[in-house]
Amino acid sequence: MPRTDRFLDIRRDPHSGELLARGGDPEAHSVLQRAGFVAIVRIHETYHRTPVGLAEDDESRLATDAVARLRAAGYHVDCDAHFDTDSRPASYLPLGTSIAHVAERLREATTTDQAPRH
Repeated sequence: MPRTDRFLDIRRDPHSGELLARGGDPEAHSVLQRAGFVAIVRIHETYHRTPVGLAEDDESRLATDAVARLRAAGYHVDCDAHFDTDSRPASYLPLGTSIAHVAERLREATTTDQAPRH
């Protein structure tokens, strides 16, 4: 049985004109926020929108990037036709994995020159 939290919808709302992303689990929400979407948390739902004041071209680039990254992470994304892409960039590492990697490099360093600088 497919998990419903692996499905997302990224579309321009026909009433408000806002570019919205709905659905997904916490990992999908993280990908959306890293792509530039802003989380909107309500009592009964969490969805994402593009930042206020973005030009329509910038919104489209942001949405296309989010679609590509979500699909690369294994999500099914239903989107407006002009956000559809076959691109599958490398997915983001989970934040905990990134921190663990930096911590491991710090433990292995014997001098400050060997410590990670990022």
